[in-house]
Amino acid sequence: MKKVLFSLVMVCVAISSAKAQDVLLATLQKGETTQYFYGSDAFKEAMEVAENGNTITLGAGTYNATDITKAVSIYGNGYEMRADTTSQKEGNMAFPTQIAGEFAIALEAVNDTPAKGLYIEGIYSADRVRIIKHLSAASFVKCRFQNLTFWDTENKNMTTSDGVSIMHCRIAAWLEPGDSQNMVVSNSIINYLGSNTTTSSILLQNNVIIHPTDGLIGIFKNNIMLDGISYNGFEFSNHTQSSLKAECNAYNNICRDTYLLKSVIAQSSNYQVILEGTPFREYSDESKYLLPNDWLTKYVGTDGTQVGIYGGSSPFNTILTIPTIVSKNIAPKTENGKLKVSITVKVGDNTL
Repeated sequence: MKKVLFSLVMVCVAISSAKAQDVLLATLQKGETTQYFYGSDAFKEAMEVAENGNTITLGAGTYNATDITKAVSIYGNGYEMRADTTSQKEGNMAFPTQIAGEFAIALEAVNDTPAKGLYIEGIYSADRVRIIKHLSAASFVKCRFQNLTFWDTENKNMTTSDGVSIMHCRIAAWLEPGDSQNMVVSNSIINYLGSNTTTSSILLQNNVIIHPTDGLIGIFKNNIMLDGISYNGFEFSNHTQSSLKAECNAYNNICRDTYLLKSVIAQSSNYQVILEGTPFREYSDESKYLLPNDWLTKYVGTDGTQVGIYGGSSPFNTILTIPTIVSKNIAPKTENGKLKVSITVKVGDNTL
């Protein structure tokens, strides 16, 4: 897979060199066959002809949203934007892949069996992403979402899911897990964490959760959490008077007020810490949510590493798992029939 993805990056380089520096390009990989789509609707056109198991790679730029209906792998160019002079000198430029507009994830069934294996990495979304059909064995990796909600709009019910993982993501508003089975949310930053059902099972590990709801049932390990909220149709009560539900377990979490944990069924080694004056008070796309130096060994998780997003077996980072272009210089015209092109490619993070 790594070789295939690297070849796709090289194809992107070749296409952009031949056409324009900032062309919008989507590639669709079907086995040994590659198709190319250009312009703001490139993502939509690629999705229309894709089949389960295919790979769609999106270059930097803004693409019109489209519903995701196939269990494909989607690789963007990341959600960060770094185009300043310093980044250019350091060869550390970043150009995001942005999806403009709301879209739904509704995978089509195969022989009456829900499709499995959706993978999305390295995209930026400032709108609502709604999962409206059962989702199984799906991964969201190194993405930035505004709202990621498991909600069936037609039947007005929480959407079911099984084996969904959310890793190294930023969620600026709401994550609503829905009727989730075996969901894992790790090393991510979440502003508001919504509710699930009494039959759900979810593990939240090494996250920054600024506002966890008292309507969620799960296992909390090694997180940093500010205030709980009472959740009722998006209406909040007094944040500081809410607590996680009795069915929750909580281990080695930093909380501003341990009142948050007063009702959990099992708890151990949690920390009450003053969070005023720290980044953990509010959500920011720019904040790195680093622990103060004197917290690194003072507040440790269940595995002996630091609590928060930089602990655990896979500390938070924004490096994609595939190679990405971090700087490119393309001459405005040819000389002696040749076009001078200089490309710097960063290798991928293979820790996930």
